[in-house]
Amino acid sequence: MKTNLIATALLTVCCTVAFPASANNATTCDIYAKDAIGDNNLASRLGCGFANSNARWQSNYNNHYGWCLSTSSAALVSESAARDADMRPCQVKATQCETYAEQAVRQFNRNKQLGCGFSLATQPTGRWMDNHRGHYDWCMKAKPEWLSSEAKARTDSLTRCISQ
Repeated sequence: MKTNLIATALLTVCCTVAFPASANNATTCDIYAKDAIGDNNLASRLGCGFANSNARWQSNYNNHYGWCLSTSSAALVSESAARDADMRPCQVKATQCETYAEQAVRQFNRNKQLGCGFSLATQPTGRWMDNHRGHYDWCMKAKPEWLSSEAKARTDSLTRCISQ
């Protein structure tokens, strides 16, 4: 009887090591893979900089699905939490850059209404344009102090134009 208990214990240990705790099912993995791809697509649309950069950030359904089938539920939760942690600062910056781009385009349009003459050719290149995505993309890569400096430069230029 003691031998059977030892054999059972050894078999339990071997099976636990060989097969991770509760491999995930097809439905769970389908949802996981679609969520991972959705996160990657959002990161790409926002211009986060890490989209399509590694195994966590890719748009290959089969890779996400296959990994899910081979890992534990705890690993899925951990990986999803890691993607969420990566996304949070990017989403904050994206919101800031959306506001920045809207303001830059409004300032450009005000420039046109007032006949100030600022254009894409005005230095520095890109300060005066009505390209929302161009301002947004620049903002996503810019240092925070550059954002306030550019906005102030446009405001100061418009103020000088109005006072002439």
